[in-house]
Amino acid sequence: MSNSLLLANQVNAVVYLIPLLAVISLVYNATRYEIPQVIIQRSIRFFFTAIIIMGGLMTVLALLSWNL
Repeated sequence: MSNSLLLANQVNAVVYLIPLLAVISLVYNATRYEIPQVIIQRSIRFFFTAIIIMGGLMTVLALLSWNL
C-alpha cells in the first residue's frame, strides 16, 4: 500500500475522534457540574488536554513503529 493511502486512512480516523471527544467532554462535565458556564469552561479544558495527550501518544506510537 502506498504511503499516501496509509496517511489518508489515518487522517480519516482522526477526523472522527475530534467531534467524539467534544461530546464526551461535554457529557462528562455536565454530569459533574450544574452551572452552564463551568460546564463549558471545564469541557474546553478537558477537550484540549485530551487532544494533547492523544497527540503525544500517537507520536510515541508512530516513533516506536517507524521501521516495522
